[in-house]
Amino acid sequence: MPYQERETKVQYGAFLAIPLKYDPEELAGDYLEKNASYTPLTTMDLNENIKAMLDRSNGEAVGACYRVDRRVLTAPLDQGADARSFRVSNAQGTYDFQLTDSCLYVFHTRIAFLCLSLSFSQMEALRAICNPGFASNEATFTWLDAHGGSHGFSMEQWLEALLQPFGLRKFFDGPSSFLLDAYAHIFALVPDRFQTLEEMRKITFRLHKMLPVDSSMEDESEEDLRYVYGVKDQNLHTYRWGCCIASQTVSYVVADANMDFAHEREAQAQDGLPVVLLSLYEKYTCLRFTELIKRLPKGKAKELKDLMLKFQAFGTVTPANLSRWHNVKQLYAHLLEVNDIATAVQDISSKIGILTAHQEEIQRARSEAVINIITIFGIVSILASVLSIVQILSGGDLLIWASTILTTVMLVLTTVIALWHRKK
Repeated sequence: MPYQERETKVQYGAFLAIPLKYDPEELAGDYLEKNASYTPLTTMDLNENIKAMLDRSNGEAVGACYRVDRRVLTAPLDQGADARSFRVSNAQGTYDFQLTDSCLYVFHTRIAFLCLSLSFSQMEALRAICNPGFASNEATFTWLDAHGGSHGFSMEQWLEALLQPFGLRKFFDGPSSFLLDAYAHIFALVPDRFQTLEEMRKITFRLHKMLPVDSSMEDESEEDLRYVYGVKDQNLHTYRWGCCIASQTVSYVVADANMDFAHEREAQAQDGLPVVLLSLYEKYTCLRFTELIKRLPKGKAKELKDLMLKFQAFGTVTPANLSRWHNVKQLYAHLLEVNDIATAVQDISSKIGILTAHQEEIQRARSEAVINIITIFGIVSILASVLSIVQILSGGDLLIWASTILTTVMLVLTTVIALWHRKK
């Protein structure tokens, strides 16, 4: 059945991963524990050592995942309100969407990601929210109360009010939108499995463009796209899922005869989202270190260097070690490739070398200064000793002269013997 005939059966969802940053002294740990629940990874798509990286009971963990309840998310809109439905309006129209429990990933490298969980019946809703391809967004937002009342709100003010108590702030300083650099993890649920890879390729490409699955859209100008598919079922001779990976989106289409959207959303949050977040963690950690180096306070170089070295040694993941499934490893490899993360990590290595050389230069200068001071005091001490000896000898008797000459001869002989043994 062509998708033009079953568009009404398609259900859409997305996680908008918003990059954030924090300073250790500002992160509100108590507020985080009170308003978000720690969520260990249970997916079988990742190897156990990778899941341990987000297990806070592990001393070598790089971060942790928290579940943020919808009521906590909507509290800044109106205290006590239970906003379930939202609307976004732009020049093309008005579209409804829903906000559900979302994820907050906090990493030790002073970065975090708020992954807003959205669902909608029209793909145009996500396009209006993100406004891809433009730095600004003129869309307006409203939320609906239990009585159907409509209340306008600012997306920027809402996110700032939500994140500030956690000690989190927008990753890039300045007037740009929170959503400008958000990474979109998009998924569409359809009832029928796929006969060909080409069918999935076309659908996921349209999702990447934030267009409905039945739209006619072709564009060969984008060269940063990669595709990964599920294994073909040998009994049904069909495919269940496929995805399109780009530098700012990853787009899945998944077939489920039962159309259980809640189950699929949870599966995406547990299985697909962590893979995306691991790649984003590496990308934004490199950006964060670059920022910290620029405004490195005096005396903090060693602390930052240790943090960078720990990230380089234990915080990066190679595709080969990620999963037991080849398509998951392939998906992660594509995420690293399209975001050029290998180059970013190499750049951090160069910065570590520069930072180390700078520290060694400072340490060498300090050591030389100390040595020069000791040398000066040594020369002064020698002169004082010589003067003291001269004064003693000038007024001394024969015994003092004999003792001085004998001591000098013994020192000379000892030095000569030591040098001779060393040479031998």
